[in-house]
Amino acid sequence: MDIPKYLQILWSSKWLLLVGLVVAVIAAFAAGYTISDGHLQSRTLPVYRATSTVLVGSASQPIFGSEIPGQTVAEGTTAPQARDLTQTAVVYAYIVAGSEIRAQVEEKIGALASTESISAVRRTTQPGGDEQNPGRFSLPILDIAGFSTNPSRAEEISRTANDVFQQYVADEQSDAAIPVDSRVQLSTIDEAAAVNVSKSSSILPLMATGLAVFLAFVIAAFARWNVRENRARAKAKAEQSHEAQPSTVRSTPQGLPGIPAAQLASESH
Repeated sequence: MDIPKYLQILWSSKWLLLVGLVVAVIAAFAAGYTISDGHLQSRTLPVYRATSTVLVGSASQPIFGSEIPGQTVAEGTTAPQARDLTQTAVVYAYIVAGSEIRAQVEEKIGALASTESISAVRRTTQPGGDEQNPGRFSLPILDIAGFSTNPSRAEEISRTANDVFQQYVADEQSDAAIPVDSRVQLSTIDEAAAVNVSKSSSILPLMATGLAVFLAFVIAAFARWNVRENRARAKAKAEQSHEAQPSTVRSTPQGLPGIPAAQLASESH
């Protein structure tokens, strides 16, 4: 079985590639970690997420009731229609992530750094689920998340954003003179501690760095083979050119017109 040419080239440079592998591992390690005060620390800043879970409810749709009571409707009017609170939670998620809530949060806890943010998402999974992999439920439940490189700061952002948002909704309802029985009711049902959400992606830059360094050595192996081949071809071409040159042969006098060769030989002595 014929071995592919590229494998032959790589095998001929196996020691160079072995060195490249060692250098790639060292480069990846140096790109991802540093030694500080005798301890190994990651160069990638961790990102922490803290969440506050809010239930979106209403007086007309109590979650602890088994049925919605009937209402007396005056003649000439229509019965009130209950709003789909699962869709309301989606709208609220956009409000939480908007500039108005952010500005009020910054007034209370200071300006957010470039590595800090506020976000929100309507829950689609059960309590143990992860919204990075959405579930099949449409729940009137909102997760208000704060992100920061400091876990305590992430929790502060989430808690403050929750308080600001609930006060914002209450103020908007009062300004619109919405009857108390028709207002959306927000209840905080959980305040989760901050968790590190950057662990899964921190290895990707290390792998990219190591792969780039190793590929550089692979390219060097092919370049080294190409230089050797060019030198071999140049040497072979020079040898062929030397062999093709005509050799100089001394001719024996055969005489001149009118003078015998023997006479010429005797005169030369």
